[in-house]
Amino acid sequence: MSLFCRLARRHYWCTPHRSSDRRLIQVCYECGAERPAREILDDLAPERLNHSLASARSRMSSSVADAEITQARPKRLALVK
Repeated sequence: MSLFCRLARRHYWCTPHRSSDRRLIQVCYECGAERPAREILDDLAPERLNHSLASARSRMSSSVADAEITQARPKRLALVK
């Protein structure tokens, strides 16, 4: 454990990835400690996926609508003397 991890009393874990023996692990950025990571796929995973997809679709449709509105506005011309 590094001095920083000891003083802060916490680790900064990386994204879960597979080790060479196919275990799902996380590694601390500071001290290199490893811990087993939980599998993210559970009975709520499909529901979370559907929710995130619906959210992304609504953001896309609102950004497309905003783009259409800005294209429909007439541009103001500057008066030149």
